Amino acid sequence: MSDFDPPVIVETPRADALASVGKRALAQFLDGLIVGLPLFAITAALGFTLTDESLSDSALTWLTVLWVGANLIYNIVAVAMYGYTVGKRIVGIKVVNRVDGGQVSWSYAALRALIPTAVQLVPLVGPGLSLAVYVRAVFHPLRQGLHDAAAGTIVVKR
Repeated sequence: MSDFDPPVIVETPRADALASVGKRALAQFLDGLIVGLPLFAITAALGFTLTDESLSDSALTWLTVLWVGANLIYNIVAVAMYGYTVGKRIVGIKVVNRVDGGQVSWSYAALRALIPTAVQLVPLVGPGLSLAVYVRAVFHPLRQGLHDAAAGTIVVKR
């Protein structure tokens, strides 16, 4: 169910039913706060600071695993179970299967979350690649980022 092997779409969604890129960006920002603020508190409680230059490679690795893992779990579980994260719910949007508008399966929710996360981890160019994943939605007729296209999802107004 990716752009490389597109399924037959039962009904093409109306453009006014699709979530705007602005709302999607706002939801992403809110989700970053919702996951990030508690992680900052946990990181600080573990004794790490933003200016701590004495962190070992293993400590940095575990902090990265903590942050990446928390974001992945949050996004996968929320999209697979409810179709939206807290940020998406606040702005009134939902992720659905683009074929029938139904619930997103666990495997496609995982694929959708893994793509932007994986490209962010590429040294030096990760943030730029991550931006490319999302910017595609600006130009695509179904407002699909690369992660949506790979997972066969669209984001609609609730």
